[in-house]
Amino acid sequence: MKYWLSIGFSAILLALFVFTADPRRMLDAILDANYWYMPPAVGIYLMSVYFRTWRWTVMLRHIKRIGIFRLYPVVVIGYMANNLLPMRLGELVRSYYAGEREGINKTSALATIVSERMFDALTLLAFIAALAPFMPVDELAESFGARFGVPWWALIAGFSLPFVGVFAAFVLSAVYPEKSRAAVSLLTRPLPERPRAVVNSTADKALQGLSPLREPKTLATLFILSVPIWLTEAGVFYIIGLSFDIDEASANPWMMMATMTMVASVTNVGASLPLAPGGIGLFEFISRETLVFMTFAAVTRSTAAAHAVVTHAATNLPMIALGQVFLWLNHMSLGRLRRRAGAGDEGGRGIREKRE
Repeated sequence: MKYWLSIGFSAILLALFVFTADPRRMLDAILDANYWYMPPAVGIYLMSVYFRTWRWTVMLRHIKRIGIFRLYPVVVIGYMANNLLPMRLGELVRSYYAGEREGINKTSALATIVSERMFDALTLLAFIAALAPFMPVDELAESFGARFGVPWWALIAGFSLPFVGVFAAFVLSAVYPEKSRAAVSLLTRPLPERPRAVVNSTADKALQGLSPLREPKTLATLFILSVPIWLTEAGVFYIIGLSFDIDEASANPWMMMATMTMVASVTNVGASLPLAPGGIGLFEFISRETLVFMTFAAVTRSTAAAHAVVTHAATNLPMIALGQVFLWLNHMSLGRLRRRAGAGDEGGRGIREKRE
C-alpha cells in the first residue's frame, strides 16, 4: 500500500509538472541540449558520492574502521535502492548491507545514516541562509506558499524546524545517553516484557550509532565534509545548465554558480520528503520553479523543466547502473537485499566478499 501511495503521489506531481509547462517546448529543449556536458556532470556527481562515503567512514569509525573504497559500493547500492524504492527504503537496505558485509550492527549503522540526512539538511539550509541576502528567497517562499495554499512562513518552518529539532535531539541523546536510556525505559514500561526488551535493546544500538555526535571535533569534521558534498552536487546543476545555455541568463559564471547552488539547495531540501522513489516529481517541480524564479524568468519554464529532468537523470541513472554492477559482482540482487532488510534479519551467514 505504501508503495502504491508513493507512486500515486509521484504521478500527481509529475502530471502537475508536465501540465504547468509546455510539454512540446520542454521536449524540444531536451533534444536540443548539448550532451557533451553530461560525462563531466556524472563524474562530478560520483565525486560527491566519494565525499559522502568519506563522511560515513568518519561516522562509523567508533564502530569499525572501514576504508572509503571498501564502503563506496555500499553507499552506491543504498542510493540505487533509494532511487527505485519508495519511503527512502534505500537507507534500510544500506544499513543492512553494511551490517552483513562489514559485520557491524545494523541498527547502529542506520542511526548514522539518519544522522547523515540531518547533516545534509542543515548544510543545505546554511547554503540558503548564506545566499539569501543576495537572492529573492522570501519571494520564492511566497510563490511556493501560494501554489500549495500555505503561508510562506509556515512553509519555511515546515522544511527547516523538523531537521533542526531532530538534529538537536540526536546530539542531546548522544551527549546524555544514560538519560536517553532512562527516558526510553520509562516510555516502554507499559509494554509487555518481550517488546519492551526489544525496544530498549534497539535504543541502545541506535545510541551507539549516535555516539560520534557527542564530540565537537567530530561534529565539525562532519559539517566540513558536508560542504564539498553539496558544492559538487551544485556543480552538477551548473554543468547541466551550460548544456541548456542557461549561463546566458547570468551576469557572470559566479552569479550562475550562486543561482545553481540555491536551486540545488532548495530542490534537495524540498525533495527530501520520504515519499516517491528518488523524489521523482517533487524534485522536478521544485527545481523548475526555483530556477525560473531565481533568474527572474530569464530562463523559460520549458527550459527550466528540461534542465530539471536532465539533472535528475544525471544524478539517478548512474547510481542505478553502477549499483546494479556492484550487486552483480557480489552475486546479490536488490530484491533479496530489500526483503532481508525489511525482515530485520540479524542472523545468517552474511555476505562474504574478498577485499581488493
